[in-house]
Amino acid sequence: MERRDDAGRPAGAGRDGGGTGGRAGPVQDGSARPGALTLAGDGARYGGTPPVGAAAAADAVHSTLFRTTSADETRAYLAEAYGTTVRLGSAARSGSVFRHERRTSGALCLDEGRLAASVVYEVQPLDRLLVLDVLGGRMRLECGRSGAYAAGGVLLAAAPGTPMRTTVEHMHARAAVLHPDLLRDVAGLPPEAPIPPGLHTGAAPAGTVRWRAAVRYAWSLLDDGPTATGPGTPLVRDAAARLLAAVALEAFPGFRTRPDPLAPGAGRVGPAVLRRAAEFAHDHADSPIGPSDMAAAAGVPPRVLHAAFADTLGTTPRAHLRRVRLMRAHADLAAAGPSAGVPAAVAAVAARWGWGRPRLFADAYAAVYGAAPGETLRRSRPSG
Repeated sequence: MERRDDAGRPAGAGRDGGGTGGRAGPVQDGSARPGALTLAGDGARYGGTPPVGAAAAADAVHSTLFRTTSADETRAYLAEAYGTTVRLGSAARSGSVFRHERRTSGALCLDEGRLAASVVYEVQPLDRLLVLDVLGGRMRLECGRSGAYAAGGVLLAAAPGTPMRTTVEHMHARAAVLHPDLLRDVAGLPPEAPIPPGLHTGAAPAGTVRWRAAVRYAWSLLDDGPTATGPGTPLVRDAAARLLAAVALEAFPGFRTRPDPLAPGAGRVGPAVLRRAAEFAHDHADSPIGPSDMAAAAGVPPRVLHAAFADTLGTTPRAHLRRVRLMRAHADLAAAGPSAGVPAAVAAVAARWGWGRPRLFADAYAAVYGAAPGETLRRSRPSG
């Protein structure tokens, strides 16, 4: 995968052949004048914050790399990348290396940053959540609450509407940027459901392990290195974003989006509502849709649709959509003709319908159809 900027140019090439965004390009002799932007490898300065959310289209993969030794460049970049005002304290001096990589696709937005210095950040409220995994160094963070973290800490570092103050010492961290609408969609909550402010630490070690595994998987989908699993399909990437949201909801016991307890109940809905939702799921199963899209198509709020599916069908809209995609995968396998090897063909079908890991697809398939997907594929092919 050749890294390119959002205009389709090779990364690192601006309109005039120099640096992107009107900034200084790489220095040819390998040295950098004080305050100049330098580009690491074939990376490029990111040109803007992508749309993120439950309804965001799973577009192409964008991978960008930014590196500078300028405190002013660092502040400007962070403000643009996170869509807010960032102030760096006096500890941030030009000459310290700041490196930031961002990988995005649709609702997926993952960052990895390194700063070889001791710096104080003051960040104005974000419009999304930031879950941080400290991979090295130390940090102290104040965001509604305060806490100190070293390598190994995983925390919900920022929530919408809450300013954040962070002191870092030679920190290396990986972050997932989650839009509140994505969490509401996964949780089945209405658009007006509040997001609790403040800092929360993943209390259970199992939750921390699950979060790291989910982030590593999502990061690998957007990778172009030697260990990359490949970008997969739009459905695979959308499923990875929803997996991150689901794991975040589980990993932070103090963080829950909750509906208003005094709001009217969901009430009862007729079979026409379920039929409209089911038809929408069937007709758009090959697109990155979620429960909120099904609810909109049925003409009811998400919480009403969730209650209707639970009361009538004993399942959730999300599980129903996953079952529809499994049925479509089964149909593809049953109709397949001669092609390459069975494992590769099964993996391609799995990816088409949102499973980035063939093993998980095989488990889900066997639970419903009583056989491995490869067996269905072999039976569909003429013998001899």
